[in-house]
Order: sequence, then C-alpha cells, then structure tokens
Amino acid sequence: MRTRIVAALIAIPIVVVPIYLGGMWGLLLGVGVTIISSLEMYHMFRNSDYHPSRLIGVPWAVLLFLAGWDPEQVQRSSIQVTGWLTEPTTQLLELVSFPTDTVLVAGFLITLTYCLFVHENPVGAWLSTSVVAIYLGVMLGQIVSLRFLDDGFAYVLFGFLVTWANDSAAFFVGVTLGKHKIVPRLSPKKSWEGTIGGWIFAAIAGAILATLLPVRAGPFFGAFIGLISGVLAFFGDLSISMLKRQFGVKDSGTFFRGHGGMLDRLDSLLFTLPFIYQSMLFYERFFM
Repeated sequence: MRTRIVAALIAIPIVVVPIYLGGMWGLLLGVGVTIISSLEMYHMFRNSDYHPSRLIGVPWAVLLFLAGWDPEQVQRSSIQVTGWLTEPTTQLLELVSFPTDTVLVAGFLITLTYCLFVHENPVGAWLSTSVVAIYLGVMLGQIVSLRFLDDGFAYVLFGFLVTWANDSAAFFVGVTLGKHKIVPRLSPKKSWEGTIGGWIFAAIAGAILATLLPVRAGPFFGAFIGLISGVLAFFGDLSISMLKRQFGVKDSGTFFRGHGGMLDRLDSLLFTLPFIYQSMLFYERFFM
C-alpha cells in the first residue's frame, strides 16, 4: 500500500500538470500515453496467437488520437504561460492531424494489405491490430475533446476525481466490509460491498465537484454523472482484467512501480472520461 501511495503521489502531478498547461505539453503527454498503452496491449495480444503488427498499430493509434484536432481549440486550451509554444504546436498539428474517417480508412487498407502476407492467423493479426489502435486512439482522443471544452481542465479534473473517489472507496470499503464476490473469475478481490460503496462515493463526489468546479452542471446532474461514472469505472476495470486473465499476465506492464502498467491506470478512465464528454455534449444540446 505504501508503494502504491508513493507512486500515485509522483504520477498524479506528472499527468495533471501537462493537462492543465495544455498545448504542446498536453500533446506530448497524450502521444506518450497512447504509445505506451498501445505497446502494452499489443504485448498482451502477442502472448497469444494473434500476431498484431505494432509497426502499423501504434502509429495508427497515435493518428486516431490526433484526428480532428483543431489548432484554434489547441490555442484556446493553452494557458498563457505556454503561449510561446502555441504557434509551433498548431503548425505541427496541421501536418499530423487528419479527419477521423481518413485515418480509419487508411489504417484498414494498410492493415488488411499487410495481413495478406501473414501466413499464421492473418485474420487474428488484422483484428488485433485494428481493435487496439481504434479502441485506444478513439477513447484517448475523447479525453482530449473533453479538455477542449470551455473550462475543459475543470471537466477533466472532475472526471479524474470522481473516478479516483470511486476506486478508492471501492478498495477501502471492500477491504473492510467485502464478503460477497462479484466476478471471481475476472477479479477475485472485487466485492458487492466495495463496488456499491464506490458508486455511492462517486455520486457524492460528483455532486460536490459540480458545485465547486466551473462545470455547466448542477449538483443533481453531477451526482448522476458521478454515479454512472462509478458504474462505468467498474466495467472499465473488468475489461482490462478480462484481457489479462485470458492472456495470463498479472499486470499490463511495469510502467508504474506498485501500480502495474499504463493500462492498469487507464482502465477506468477510458470508460469514464469519454462518457463525461458525451454527457456534456448532451447537456449543452438539451439543457443550455
């Protein structure tokens, strides 16, 4: 537990500060996270009989992550202290950011053509290469879209804190009161008591944060978003646990000492932050 807490205290500023600064710093963080998480997932797939192409899949995931980035949004989401990097950042994005459908079509064509020359399980190679790139590239791109909203950092912070409230409460309530296991074959330590406790704390955190942070949602809507985010965090965690169980690995990687790999830290956020982004779009469309 001590190692996990120390690792978290080190990792949180490394993640939160570039998101706050925006611009080039957010770009570098996002590309780095996309590359590391893609390599981890491809490594798990390669432990089985899928043979994904990392040389195709990792750049595909990065381009999907960057797809549709608007230089004006990048400039607006950068705080003043990083303004001197805005111009080179926007110029770089104009070179590497393409429409999502263009990146998807190009990726499918290249991957399918490559798999014509794969003799062992070519369909598995195509599916695994495509699934990893599309899943991570699109979902991580949604997190950036959340940051690009007006007061976007507040929304990302809202998502982080609600997810962490859920995970922390689920852990401590589960350790203290947990008796009834939910899905032992995927996650033997998860209990109904801990999971429901996490959902309750996520709803409470959502209501409080919606009041304290400059987000366009009241406490009742914040509590609802927090509750659903807690439920989605549970399924996001289980989804990576399912992969690790099938591929016979304990952690997705060793990037965070005491915490496992990048995917072990992203599992819940890959479900909750895109949901919060879509919820804000829904809220602005029907309630603003």
